[in-house]
Amino acid sequence: MSITLGIALGVGGVGGLVHDGRADAVAGSPASAFEALERALPAGWTLLVAGPELVIRHDRPCYVTGAHHENEPASAAAANPASGGPMVTIELRYRLEPRWSDKQVAAARATNARLGAELRALATRYRVDAIHQSKGRPLPATPDERARLDAYEAAQAPIAARLVKLPRCSVGDTSVFDGPETYAQLGLIVDPPEVMTQAYRIVDLMTQHCA
Repeated sequence: MSITLGIALGVGGVGGLVHDGRADAVAGSPASAFEALERALPAGWTLLVAGPELVIRHDRPCYVTGAHHENEPASAAAANPASGGPMVTIELRYRLEPRWSDKQVAAARATNARLGAELRALATRYRVDAIHQSKGRPLPATPDERARLDAYEAAQAPIAARLVKLPRCSVGDTSVFDGPETYAQLGLIVDPPEVMTQAYRIVDLMTQHCA
């Protein structure tokens, strides 16, 4: 979703929440529920509540100078000279829904428990645990292991697709959901580097402000 932000928090102190393009939060709205989180943001970040999304975005683009890749040593991240890469706006994106009731949460957990049992039974059937793993991923070493893993993955995919995504937490009358898209940019190396440090700090702030 393309969103145009109307204010910057880093100019003259903290600004008002942007809610569907408006800078004033309405009392009782999802925007007003996030005011405490907004006040805690580092300078230079804007919090936007736009329909079904919460977006926390840095106000200025950064240069991408490298990226961390899965399974690489910490010192091996590829990096370009500062200010030598493409520009990107760092943001964290969360999905919003009306706050889930205890009944909804219980029903979702029951569904996931049942599906989880089915997935464990499949893993046992195809002896997935007998396949060597690295960082939680199976690494088949023989044609038989590859065939078993392929069969397992084909059988588990439709079951896994029925798992119910639970809210990460709630703020006021709003349930907040995260996912891979929320943290997709956190593997980047950027200039200025403090922007990524601030992004990780905001993830911690969300944990503190979202019960």
